[in-house]
Amino acid sequence: MENRMIIMAGFRKQKGNLTGIALLMFLAALSLTCVLTVYLGGGSYIRQEMQRAGFGDLTAWVSQVPDMEALTESIDRQEGIEKAEVQPLIFSEYEANGVESDSEGQLIPWTSGEQRYRFFSEGLSGYQSLPEEIEPGEVYVSPSMVSVMNLHPGDIITFPAARGGKTISLTVAGYYEDPFMGSSMIGMKGFLISDTDYREILQVIEESGMDRLARSGAMLHIYKKEGDSSQISRINRLLNENTPLSQYAEFVHSAFAIEGFMVILQNAFCALMAAFALVLVGVVMVILGYSIAGVMEQEYKNLGILKTIGFTGGRLICLQLVEYMAAVGAGIFLGILAAFPLTNAVNRMMLTTTGVLLPADLPLFPCILVFAAIYLMLAVFSACKLKKIIDVTPIKAIREEAGESPQKPKRVFRLKQEGLSLRLALRQLSSEKKHYTGACLIALLLVFFASLAGRMNVWLGPDGKGMMDAFNPADLDIGVQVMGELAPAEAEEMVRSYTEITDSYLLAMPNVTIDGSNYTANVITEPERFHISMGETSRNEDEVVLTQTAAADLKVTVGDRVMVRGNKGTKEFTVSGIYHCANDMGANIGMSREGYLSIGEDDQKLWCHHYFLADASQREAVTEALLTAYGGDIHVHENSWPGLYGIIMAMHTLLVFMYGMTAIFVFLVTAMTSGRILAAEKRDLGIYKAVGCSSGMLRLTFSLRFGIAAAAGAVPGTVLAAFLTDPLAASMMRFAGISNFESHSTAGSLLLPGTAVILFFLGFSYLEARRIKQADMTVLITE
Repeated sequence: MENRMIIMAGFRKQKGNLTGIALLMFLAALSLTCVLTVYLGGGSYIRQEMQRAGFGDLTAWVSQVPDMEALTESIDRQEGIEKAEVQPLIFSEYEANGVESDSEGQLIPWTSGEQRYRFFSEGLSGYQSLPEEIEPGEVYVSPSMVSVMNLHPGDIITFPAARGGKTISLTVAGYYEDPFMGSSMIGMKGFLISDTDYREILQVIEESGMDRLARSGAMLHIYKKEGDSSQISRINRLLNENTPLSQYAEFVHSAFAIEGFMVILQNAFCALMAAFALVLVGVVMVILGYSIAGVMEQEYKNLGILKTIGFTGGRLICLQLVEYMAAVGAGIFLGILAAFPLTNAVNRMMLTTTGVLLPADLPLFPCILVFAAIYLMLAVFSACKLKKIIDVTPIKAIREEAGESPQKPKRVFRLKQEGLSLRLALRQLSSEKKHYTGACLIALLLVFFASLAGRMNVWLGPDGKGMMDAFNPADLDIGVQVMGELAPAEAEEMVRSYTEITDSYLLAMPNVTIDGSNYTANVITEPERFHISMGETSRNEDEVVLTQTAAADLKVTVGDRVMVRGNKGTKEFTVSGIYHCANDMGANIGMSREGYLSIGEDDQKLWCHHYFLADASQREAVTEALLTAYGGDIHVHENSWPGLYGIIMAMHTLLVFMYGMTAIFVFLVTAMTSGRILAAEKRDLGIYKAVGCSSGMLRLTFSLRFGIAAAAGAVPGTVLAAFLTDPLAASMMRFAGISNFESHSTAGSLLLPGTAVILFFLGFSYLEARRIKQADMTVLITE
């Protein structure tokens, strides 16, 4: 009964503090629960949907196969292979809303009753029942095409089937969920069309002969035998060595790699949000420590009295701990509950980027583990801070001694008319440092984290240059790849008619195998252009460079030798260096033109001419002119891809959310701290008003104290960020296969987070100080 009375009294007396702690923990739990739900649930859902939809352990995209049945039979005969299923398709470029695709799309026939795909209802609010059929002239697209090409029902997509203006125009009828290649981070996109349209396009391709632009193909979904422990790399090697698959394969990816492609973006953002949530937990810890210290000071006499009537130090610690941990527990519980609707909203917002509607199912066991660990950590921290109760004695309490150790004389700021508000603020800060220590530490944490998010935004840039530099093996302004009979010199002349070409080189991206595993080869005429991070570039004919991802997969390093197989032979190469290129999740290599031609066949259509323009602003005009003049005979791309702008928008939205959360935290911290400080300084405020200080000046002085305390934390936070945020951001971006993260931040971008946090503290503390108006000189009489 006694325990209950003391706890309830504590709740009433500390209502403001405990409510603030609960709110702070609520926001931290809300953020962390959303991260766990999206990260764990997203990967699990995509794996589950890939299995349900019948995508194999390994998928090969093939074209120009003369006898598909013979190919699948040869695959079925291999050791460890259960079966190979064929999903027919047509490879074709596409264009919509004035945006040209940066890679080929895949026109996939869909028949009535097929259960492989789910279809979204109008407005992307959920799923609808399967359509009875896809009408001729209609097409269903991934929701990510909204962010890629701003495609909506009723818009027209054109597919060039053959030269001479033979294009197929289809109307968007709706959206479908594609767990295989629906993300905006994946260049290849699937389009569901009617069987009638599929057959008509095939007929156009066959009748056009050498003038065809689209081509028939298929996805081969290859399944391992159930219970077989063989690695996918071994299966891949067997297929390349014992079947003709490598002759027809455009590219080959495992289910694991496809899942990685699909979750690149959400994983990178989840890593950033997880770091943010942990920073919020750190802020809660700082506030707990500050609150406990304040209560110890205010309730020192009452604690001594309780000890005189028989309460032990351990018992009092437990009673105080119950109050604080009840607030923490309430915040965690409410945060978890609120995460359900928020995660639903987040998943719907991400739908046009991820291409799938991720479930909002809470991963119960991981959440229990994570929050139990956080709860236990905060409980231990609070118990350690409350240990000072043991030192409280009735004698000291009676004498109203707070048990402080002797302090050195404090510096006193002399008050002068000049800069009175600032001097008064410094005077109060120097005499009551402990009241502002929490604001200083919180500012440090928030500035450091805001700098991390800001660095990623600066790296990405307004046009996505950072990400494109990471994905491209070498720099460029514009790339032009000619098809058919068009001469490269003719296309180049048109480029020069708009602006001078200052430099150029050739790049091809054929497929090769290394030790039996498939990789994209970035073949370049000038290997010195590769972004090398270790060793040397592949200047000699028998040298290659690998990405960090490829080197780790192959378990090799600089100086080791690997066997590389092209479409006409195999040769041993030396790994001369490590370079940066995030294409195919980093599963690529770089080599010289001479090196590739020693194992692969040459073809004019293989090479893309990469140009540097004297006037880079002419890129769009050059691209439009080339496409208008040569249509399907040419492919033009800039240092970008259509889905990039959706990613930039998502990053900016995430930054706004984080700064919003930072503002809320600063507001709550300021509100919790201000009330206690104003109550303690009630007499001082009366004195200041008695000597002529106005309420406005005192409010400004109060605000300046918090601004100075925040600045004291923002400065070391900014310094730490300058040295540590690039390595931390780089570790998170490795989720996307990006290992060359360098933000190249400007002075303005470095100072922005600290400035924002300081302004938040200044503004919110000024608002909280409005209660100073209520203080008057009568307090001097009453006290």
